[in-house]
Amino acid sequence: MPSATLERPAKTSRMDLRMEDERKAAYEEAARLKGQSLSQWSLSNLDAAAARDIEEARTMRLPSEQFDRFCELLDQPMPAAFRELLEWEPQWV
Repeated sequence: MPSATLERPAKTSRMDLRMEDERKAAYEEAARLKGQSLSQWSLSNLDAAAARDIEEARTMRLPSEQFDRFCELLDQPMPAAFRELLEWEPQWV
Protein backbone atom coordinates (compact mmCIF):
# COMPACT_ATOMS: atom_id res chain seq x y z
CA MET A 1 0.00 0.00 0.00
CA PRO A 2 1.52 3.38 -0.98
CA SER A 3 2.08 5.73 1.88
CA ALA A 4 0.44 9.13 1.79
CA THR A 5 2.89 11.98 1.93
CA LEU A 6 2.05 15.55 2.70
CA GLU A 7 3.73 17.92 0.33
CA ARG A 8 5.03 21.02 2.00
CA PRO A 9 6.05 24.17 0.21
CA ALA A 10 9.79 24.52 -0.26
CA LYS A 11 11.49 26.70 2.30
CA THR A 12 13.20 29.26 0.11
CA SER A 13 13.56 32.24 2.46
CA ARG A 14 15.85 32.78 5.38
CA MET A 15 15.86 35.32 8.19
CA ASP A 16 18.89 35.93 10.39
CA LEU A 17 18.56 37.73 13.71
CA ARG A 18 21.26 39.30 15.83
CA MET A 19 20.66 39.27 19.58
CA GLU A 20 22.29 39.03 22.97
CA ASP A 21 23.46 35.60 24.18
CA GLU A 22 21.02 35.69 27.11
CA ARG A 23 18.05 36.25 24.84
CA LYS A 24 19.06 33.37 22.55
CA ALA A 25 19.56 31.09 25.55
CA ALA A 26 16.05 31.92 26.80
CA TYR A 27 14.58 31.16 23.36
CA GLU A 28 16.46 27.87 23.18
CA GLU A 29 15.20 26.87 26.63
CA ALA A 30 11.62 27.75 25.72
CA ALA A 31 11.89 25.69 22.52
CA ARG A 32 13.37 22.75 24.43
CA LEU A 33 10.57 22.88 27.01
CA LYS A 34 8.02 22.75 24.16
CA GLY A 35 9.86 19.88 22.48
CA GLN A 36 10.56 21.98 19.41
CA SER A 37 13.60 23.07 17.50
CA LEU A 38 14.53 26.72 17.86
CA SER A 39 13.31 27.31 14.30
CA GLN A 40 9.95 25.61 14.97
CA TRP A 41 9.46 27.53 18.21
CA SER A 42 10.47 30.84 16.61
CA LEU A 43 8.20 30.40 13.58
CA SER A 44 5.27 29.36 15.76
CA ASN A 45 5.62 32.45 17.92
CA LEU A 46 6.25 34.75 14.96
CA ASP A 47 3.16 33.35 13.19
CA ALA A 48 1.00 34.03 16.25
CA ALA A 49 2.42 37.53 16.73
CA ALA A 50 1.98 38.40 13.04
CA ALA A 51 -1.64 37.18 13.01
CA ARG A 52 -2.39 39.17 16.18
CA ASP A 53 -0.75 42.37 14.91
CA ILE A 54 -2.45 42.13 11.50
CA GLU A 55 -5.87 41.53 13.07
CA GLU A 56 -5.34 44.39 15.52
CA ALA A 57 -4.41 46.77 12.70
CA ARG A 58 -7.39 45.73 10.55
CA THR A 59 -10.04 45.62 13.26
CA MET A 60 -11.98 48.58 14.57
CA ARG A 61 -13.42 48.20 18.05
CA LEU A 62 -16.15 50.48 19.34
CA PRO A 63 -18.03 50.66 22.62
CA SER A 64 -21.67 49.48 22.25
CA GLU A 65 -23.15 52.96 22.11
CA GLN A 66 -20.74 54.10 19.41
CA PHE A 67 -21.27 50.88 17.42
CA ASP A 68 -25.04 51.40 17.53
CA ARG A 69 -24.59 54.99 16.33
CA PHE A 70 -22.25 53.81 13.57
CA CYS A 71 -24.90 51.30 12.40
CA GLU A 72 -27.57 54.03 12.43
CA LEU A 73 -25.38 56.22 10.24
CA LEU A 74 -24.82 53.36 7.80
CA ASP A 75 -28.58 52.88 7.51
CA GLN A 76 -29.15 56.52 6.56
CA PRO A 77 -29.11 57.64 2.91
CA MET A 78 -25.69 58.60 1.61
CA PRO A 79 -25.12 62.39 1.56
CA ALA A 80 -25.12 63.96 -1.90
CA ALA A 81 -21.47 64.99 -1.62
CA PHE A 82 -20.45 61.35 -1.08
CA ARG A 83 -22.53 60.19 -4.06
CA GLU A 84 -20.86 62.83 -6.23
CA LEU A 85 -17.45 61.72 -5.04
CA LEU A 86 -18.21 58.09 -5.95
CA GLU A 87 -19.30 59.17 -9.44
CA TRP A 88 -16.21 61.31 -10.04
CA GLU A 89 -13.88 60.03 -12.77
CA PRO A 90 -10.24 60.31 -11.79
CA GLN A 91 -8.08 62.22 -14.27
CA TRP A 92 -5.29 59.63 -14.26
CA VAL A 93 -7.47 56.92 -15.87
